[in-house]
Amino acid sequence: MHFTIKPTSFQCNINCDYCFYLEKEFIFEHKTWMDDKVLEEFIIKYITSSPSADVHFTWQGGEPTMAGVGFFRKAIALQQQYKGSKNIFNALQTNGLLLNDEWCDFLKKNNFLVGISIDGPEELHNRYRKNKAGKGTFDKVMRAVSLLNKHKVEFNTLTVINNFNVSHPMEVYDFLKSIGSKHMQFIELLETTVPNDKFTSNTGFDIVNFSVPAKAYGQFMSTIFRHWVKHDVGDIFIRQFESFISCVLGHGHTSCVFQPVCHDNFVIESNGDIYECDHFVYPDFKIENVFNSDFDTIATPKLSGEKSNLSAECQSCDYKVICNGGCPKHRINKGTGANISYFCSGYKILFATMVPYLNAMVSLVKNNIPITEISTIADSIEHNARNKAST
Repeated sequence: MHFTIKPTSFQCNINCDYCFYLEKEFIFEHKTWMDDKVLEEFIIKYITSSPSADVHFTWQGGEPTMAGVGFFRKAIALQQQYKGSKNIFNALQTNGLLLNDEWCDFLKKNNFLVGISIDGPEELHNRYRKNKAGKGTFDKVMRAVSLLNKHKVEFNTLTVINNFNVSHPMEVYDFLKSIGSKHMQFIELLETTVPNDKFTSNTGFDIVNFSVPAKAYGQFMSTIFRHWVKHDVGDIFIRQFESFISCVLGHGHTSCVFQPVCHDNFVIESNGDIYECDHFVYPDFKIENVFNSDFDTIATPKLSGEKSNLSAECQSCDYKVICNGGCPKHRINKGTGANISYFCSGYKILFATMVPYLNAMVSLVKNNIPITEISTIADSIEHNARNKAST
C-alpha cells in the first residue's frame, strides 16, 4: 500500500502547458490545502495499517512546497509520534522554485529524497515548463539543484518526454548526468482534449499536440538504453530499465505501469478524499474520505478490473509477460474499441531493443556473475541482434 499525498491539491506556482492536474480546479469543490486534522488522521491510519515495517510518504502536487516548511515540520512530528517500531521515509516531488537554504536544511536533516522535475537543458525544459507569466523556469530550477547539491540533499530527476524533447535523447540524458542525477525517471506524455476518466472507445476527443508520438518515445528510450547498458549500468539508475530487470529476474515490476494489476498506488487529496490512482482523480474513482475509510480493506476495484481486461492482441503478444498492457490511462485508441495502449508500438520498439540484454542479464545472475558485467558483452549482444534481424 502506497499513497501519493496532495497537501496543496492542484495549486501550483507555475503553469506547465501539459500538466494534467491543474484541471482539478474545475472538478473539485474543495479549494483549500490540507489542514492539521486531515494530516493527523491520515498519518495515524497510514502508519498503523501498513503491513510493512517501512512506511513511505510521497508528497506531491500541484506544488507541495507551497504548503510551507511549517506544514512539513508538523508532518514529521506526527510521524515520529505515531511511528511505533516502524521506519518512516519521506519523498518530495517538486519543481524546485521555492527551495532555499531553510528548505534544504530541513530536507537534509529529515532525510527527504527529493524529486526535481526538469525536462532537459534550457531550450527543452522551457518549451512547456513555464511560470504564470509565460516565462521559462529553467534558471530557477537550476538554482534549486545547486542548493540541493550545496546541502548534500539526495535528489532524483523526473523528466516528461513530450513531442519536443523526444528528438534529443542523448542531449537530455547527458544533461541530467551533468547536474548530478543518478536516478532518472522518464514519463511518456499523453493528454487528450477530454479527460480519459471512463473506459470507453472515446471517439469524441483529440490527442493534444504536446503528447509524445508512441514510436518516437520507443526510439528515445531505446537510444538511451543502448548507451546506458554499455556505459552506466550500476552507476545510473533509470526507473523503467530497473523495473524490467527486476521483472525478468523474478522480483516483479517496480513501476506500476507494467504491473499485472493496479492495486496499491492511492492518492489522498487535500480534503482527505482518497482515489484509486493519481491519473484517475475523478469522482468515479473516489474510494472514501480519510475520516470514514478503513485502510485495512482499501482497494482499487475499477482500475484492477480494467488493468486485466486485455485485448486479444495483447493476450497473444510475445511481450505480454513484461508489459501487461501498460497503464489504463493510455488505452485510448479512439473509434476502435480495442483495449490497447496508445504506446503499444513504442513499447515494442523498446522491448525489441532490451530483450536480448535482459536475457543475458538473467544468464549472468544464474551463473553468479555481477549484472554490471553486461557492459562488457553489450557489443556482442548488439551484433548478434543485428544479424538476427537481418536474417
